[in-house]
Order: sequence, then C-alpha cells, then structure tokens
Amino acid sequence: MKTYYTKPLVCDPHMIWFDHGKTCIQPEEVVYLSSLENYTEFHLRCGKKVISSRTLKIHEVQLLEKGCFARVHRKFMLNLQYLKHFESNGEEHFAHLTTGDKIIVSRRKAKKFGY
Repeated sequence: MKTYYTKPLVCDPHMIWFDHGKTCIQPEEVVYLSSLENYTEFHLRCGKKVISSRTLKIHEVQLLEKGCFARVHRKFMLNLQYLKHFESNGEEHFAHLTTGDKIIVSRRKAKKFGY
C-alpha cells in the first residue's frame, strides 16, 4: 500500500500537502511529526519517514484544521488516533503510541491532558 504520493493530479483538501504542492500524505497515515530545526520529519504508520522543508509550526496550522492532531512538545506533534496512554515519572511526561514509540510531552502540555 502506497502511503505518500508525489506529483498529484488533483488537489485533495483532505490530504496533507507540503514541498510546494509536490507531495501529499493522508492524515491517518501520519503517526507523529518531529522538528528538525527548519525541517519537519513525518513518521508514517508503515515505518517510513518523509522530510518536509517547512517548519513544524507551519504544519501545525494545517493539521489542527484536520483534527486529531495535538502539539505535545516544541519538537513533537502527535496524531491522537495512535495515542495509547500517557506516563508521568515525576517531572518527565511521555506519550506512548500504539506503534511502540515513546514521545516526550512538555509539562505545560501534559497539564492540558490532565497529567
């Protein structure tokens, strides 16, 4: 199953578009996004990673409109469909995902989720 597309023929508004309209991904394929300074790395359900030349802040605006995404740290944004549970070890907070990944959650964002 192909999880991301290059040079699409039709502009589907439900897709996540980046790289100046050259690449798109279905939102349900994205497990989480991580910031790489001025780039964003998309971590997909199939295990692949796709890098965008835009910042996480730019993608945050686009993804919040699509729902099911939340910014949990200055470096991470999660697809809440893959969230298994939160863990709190004193001052550290983590989000465990159904894929087995463990993502750090900031103290301020953890309070929004009740931790």
